[in-house]
Amino acid sequence: MIYLKCNACAHHNPSRSEFLTFCEKCGKKIESCFSNWKQKRPEGNFEEFQQEVGIYVKDEEPRESLKERYIKYAGRRGALLSLILVIGLAAVAGGYFGKKMVINIIYPKINKSWLYSTWETVVIGRQAVEISTPMHLGVNDQPLAPELAPLVEYTKSYRNRSEEGMQVMVNMFSFRTNISNDLELAATTAANGMQKEDDISDLKYTTSHITQSGMDALLLQGTFNYKGSLHLSFYDLLVTRGQHRWEVAIRYREDDKNASTAALRIIKSIHIK
Repeated sequence: MIYLKCNACAHHNPSRSEFLTFCEKCGKKIESCFSNWKQKRPEGNFEEFQQEVGIYVKDEEPRESLKERYIKYAGRRGALLSLILVIGLAAVAGGYFGKKMVINIIYPKINKSWLYSTWETVVIGRQAVEISTPMHLGVNDQPLAPELAPLVEYTKSYRNRSEEGMQVMVNMFSFRTNISNDLELAATTAANGMQKEDDISDLKYTTSHITQSGMDALLLQGTFNYKGSLHLSFYDLLVTRGQHRWEVAIRYREDDKNASTAALRIIKSIHIK
């Protein structure tokens, strides 16, 4: 694997594409990024950049002791037995209730201690946004939908790795100069995107006009049925400025009052630089 070292925090960032510009750990710009190198070497390509600037680290599997191998085997066996037990209980409970029980295990309520603990405040993305969350947000870049990709010049996405009862996602887009970046259209696009997800049904929401960081914003708030068995609530904050768009989406169980309190705290913490 080839990495780019961050000059600010010394973190090694996996160099998977020429679009890596900011450190996934501290959010600051990487001085040795491809765009900076390209200015000095306009005829060079990404492969040459990797060879010249990248730091190569060979991924090696550490040797396991006999004890470690035994623990791993026992752990896998235990996980398999647990899975069989869950499936068996689901089958006994019946279609709907069994499925609901499994979903409740996958999507639990949040830990109440989140409301009283110190949260992580970070500034992320090229179109910098400051946000405080009870969990760590990591880079979560995904391919854009075919109909959206030609309209976007730059995009970045962050989300929490482990669900722990709540999903927080931050999406940032920079649209091409000839593309309209209307706030109302952004809200419609976000809602339509949710309706197209296979696991979502019975989507209901309201839209409120608010002010965020001194700018007009839209806040979508509602509920939907997840996998046909569990009701989730969500907030979806949308802000636009020029060709830039910010979206912060939060999902949690509808019956989790602590999660609702935490979600509002996250929304209030958001500040666009």
